[in-house]
Amino acid sequence: VPLFIEEGDVVRVATGSGEYVTRVST
Repeated sequence: VPLFIEEGDVVRVATGSGEYVTRVST
């Protein structure tokens, strides 16, 4: 996970049940 996440970036977070993908919106 990048330290700096820009609005609109797609962030992939590895979880115990797989990979969770979310789009940052602020």
